[in-house]
Amino acid sequence: MTITSTRTTGSIHSALPVERLTTDDDLFVRMEHALGLGVVNQCVWQLPTRLDEDAFSRLGERLCAGRASRLVARRPPPARDAWRYTPTAGSVEFFTETVSADHAAAWMDTQAQFALNSVSGPSWRLSAAHSDGIGTYVSFTAAHAIGDGATLITAIVEALSGTAYDTDVDMPALVSDVSDGAGTAARAARAAVSSVVASMRDASPRGSARPQPVHAPSESATPTSAVATTSAGAARGTEPGLPPSVIVTVNREEALRVAAERNGTLNSLFVGLMVGILDKAGIASPGDVVPVSIPVSQHREDDRRANATTGVTAHIRLDDNRYTDLSEIRDACKAAYRSLDSQPGPIAAMSTVAQALGDRAVRRLAGGMSTPLCVASNVGRVNPLFASFGTDRPGVTAMRAVTTDTAGLAGHAGGISGWLCTGDEVLTLAVSSLNPSRINDRDSLRALIATEFASWKLTETDWGICE
Repeated sequence: MTITSTRTTGSIHSALPVERLTTDDDLFVRMEHALGLGVVNQCVWQLPTRLDEDAFSRLGERLCAGRASRLVARRPPPARDAWRYTPTAGSVEFFTETVSADHAAAWMDTQAQFALNSVSGPSWRLSAAHSDGIGTYVSFTAAHAIGDGATLITAIVEALSGTAYDTDVDMPALVSDVSDGAGTAARAARAAVSSVVASMRDASPRGSARPQPVHAPSESATPTSAVATTSAGAARGTEPGLPPSVIVTVNREEALRVAAERNGTLNSLFVGLMVGILDKAGIASPGDVVPVSIPVSQHREDDRRANATTGVTAHIRLDDNRYTDLSEIRDACKAAYRSLDSQPGPIAAMSTVAQALGDRAVRRLAGGMSTPLCVASNVGRVNPLFASFGTDRPGVTAMRAVTTDTAGLAGHAGGISGWLCTGDEVLTLAVSSLNPSRINDRDSLRALIATEFASWKLTETDWGICE
């Protein structure tokens, strides 16, 4: 079933001003529509109770009237695109067929592959199915342009709590576009100049030492699930489909103990696990310094921005000492967080320039782009209302970001992406391949994860197993 709702706008107040996309929003619109590499954010729940279908329908109606139910209204460059709120932006479905624990991961992947479009819609989807036991599986997906992890959590919490969100927003007119275009072009010009100046400065000799770059994997390296050829002659990992992704759960107290025994925290243990999986896959080698991209939420209270996440980079040396002492990883992460107050980097400058350009120009500008080697996104402690999905018992919650086109990722020399969520009793770790040419099937990725967890003497369980 597909649910929509209608909204009546009162006449006692004027609409909110035009809401333009931020550079963060625009980045994901361009990945989707200029580069064909759309990114989908997904929240999944394994609830220990059978969710009431009528309550689920009512939740869907509230989501249709909420902050996530919007589409991108494209505007002529250099004017920035604008948000168009509409109750028909989403799709809601409760499946009649039950899902077994053995098929929970496949069901979750199927939901992630549902076609989303941030411009024409649907831009988000809420779906659920009862397990063959007493539980329920729930999935909420959204085009990344529509919202980062913090925004999607807020949208669900607002819908569960019945908190209203004002969607009465003006749409841009010609005068507004002309004015905004002038400002956007000026910012792009300043960003381009500062980027050139920074490049010239970085090219000058310096006395300070720089972090050792990551060594390129040798051609003779044979990682787990290295590039293989199908019977049709094409390289595995270049065919359409969802890149390999695995979600596991870990006992929270066990993970805290392992981290504490190694002078670490859950976050430094998480980063240690991620670089270890890269090592096990042969994408990085002992002695390399791995740049780990760490997203940091910049959302404020009452923030209406869809994406407000910046990134810092922790430079982690691949050293087996991490299995006994996490101090070096912890220090590297602290150093990365301290860089938050520094000037915007080249990626931020390029994003500012790109927002003033058309899709064709952005496609040329991004010709030599590569995907990150390692992303470690720590969601932190999950909101209790979000975790329970409005029921009286918390579920096992996980989040991830996936690119829904394996073929599009091939050749971009990426690595892996991980999301960590902390619940009352368990942690969930979602790991996705950003390099399907080297990690090209779920079984191989699952084996890499199991081997790495064993190195830490940690026990992990597949997400979706209802107890």
